[in-house]
Amino acid sequence: MSLVLVLLLVWTIIHGANYVLQRQKAQSILPTSRVNSFGRRRNHFWDGRTTQVILNKFHLRVQTSVWNGRHDNLAKTVAVRPGARLRPALISFYTAGCAMGFLGTAVSLGLLLWNCGHALAPWIHGMLVPSSPALLLKRTTDILEKTVSSRDNAIKPIIPGVTVPLNHLPVILLAVFLSQIVHEYGHAVSAALDAVPIMSAGASFTVVVPAAFVTFPSTALEALKPFARSRIIAAGPFHNLVLWGLLFLVGRAGIGGFLSRTMYRDVADVGRVVVAIDGDSDLRGHLPLGSLITKLDDTSLASPEDRWTAHLTTPPSPGLGWCVDRAAYLENPPSCCEPQAPFSRLTCFVAVSFAEKGCIDAIPILTRKGAQRCELDSECADASRCVRPDESTHILRLTVHTDGRDQVILWSGPLAEVHEQVQIGIYLPHFRLLPLGVYISTRLFWDYLKMATLSLYLFNLLPLPYLDGSQFVQALLEMMFQAESGFDEYDVEALEAASTTSQGRSRRSRGGWKERLGKGITIATTCLFVLSALLALTNIR
Repeated sequence: MSLVLVLLLVWTIIHGANYVLQRQKAQSILPTSRVNSFGRRRNHFWDGRTTQVILNKFHLRVQTSVWNGRHDNLAKTVAVRPGARLRPALISFYTAGCAMGFLGTAVSLGLLLWNCGHALAPWIHGMLVPSSPALLLKRTTDILEKTVSSRDNAIKPIIPGVTVPLNHLPVILLAVFLSQIVHEYGHAVSAALDAVPIMSAGASFTVVVPAAFVTFPSTALEALKPFARSRIIAAGPFHNLVLWGLLFLVGRAGIGGFLSRTMYRDVADVGRVVVAIDGDSDLRGHLPLGSLITKLDDTSLASPEDRWTAHLTTPPSPGLGWCVDRAAYLENPPSCCEPQAPFSRLTCFVAVSFAEKGCIDAIPILTRKGAQRCELDSECADASRCVRPDESTHILRLTVHTDGRDQVILWSGPLAEVHEQVQIGIYLPHFRLLPLGVYISTRLFWDYLKMATLSLYLFNLLPLPYLDGSQFVQALLEMMFQAESGFDEYDVEALEAASTTSQGRSRRSRGGWKERLGKGITIATTCLFVLSALLALTNIR
């Protein structure tokens, strides 16, 4: 609900700003462009003659031609001329991109088929395996369990608030938008090699999803030979693949480790650092930012493993109890243990060796240093009982190290809320002036940027409508079927002798096969993609 309110506020501001700008533009009588000392008019991004803003409900589109001149200069720089070295290097680079585009199309289609088959396997197995023979019951159950468990490895969509935390949304959108800018830059540079001008470039914002784009004249693209056109189409995904490779190499070089060693210290062998807490969390006033959580109940967090998530998202084990005086334990009626008991400062405890329950104050017992722990009554004194909080109380003990001392904080409520409200990390700054969450935010953005740019490489090469993959496949089919272009050579004598009838029929046949095959691939891929998306949504748990 909070996300919806934020989006409504953002779009209200956008519409308000657009209204004010439109009124100022209508009232202005001065030109918005400037002339430099050489008499040339300088184009500015907000010049109404070069930039157009389209706002329709929850869709904002900004397109401009202010960079067209720079693209034309780039085309002149890489034009064919004697002794030029940049052009052959770029042609070799984007020719390799065309090959990687073909590989990416094959890989993306293979992943799509694998994901559909992987998700459909349990249903297909359930329909094919007979259920009547009793002798096959155990074997069938075992196979089904293995099949269902294997669904955990299927590709799942990244949905903030469902499959990933909601606070990751701004980082995800920024990573996707930067990947799209790199993608469109690849199209623009490759088009300059064939002197294809750009009509406009810009960005759009639909509901919450940003996008970048660059547009070319369709006639200029259609006039190119199929290989040159495929090179321009594949350049965008290829840029995403190159960016992913650079990010991977930089990560392998250990630059992030150097940053953590010089500015932050790794405290994973001690515990977890409190980086952020939700503003409406009850723990906000009790867990100082930068404090070190060393234990959850009796589970030590001094480990590289993610014991924090494991402890807060799975049913906890009973653990050790506490030795308490039996008379004090039973002096209060066990009313706090009833299902609909009113709020009380007392907590329901249950004896380890007996089924008797009692209500006592949990704070002095669970937070006292040096308290005697036990597994059985025999480990306590004669007049004592070994007790522990009842499972219905949902009490969590957080051992926190702050200001050089340890203290125990008690939390009563669902453990999942602590996991959702408290953000932890393993890096503590060497200096107090360094922000706690910089390293975590940078690492999170780095991981999402790698994921976004690789996903954009594979996704855009799928032969789906409005994606690069459909145009790329069309260009490949034209090369395969040797589609005739406007620059084909004809035998004039044969034309005069009217002997081209069979050749024309052959060309029409090849063109018909190309069109049918292209449409068939697009339709089949669309059906597979829709099926894969629906199955992925049903598998979210």
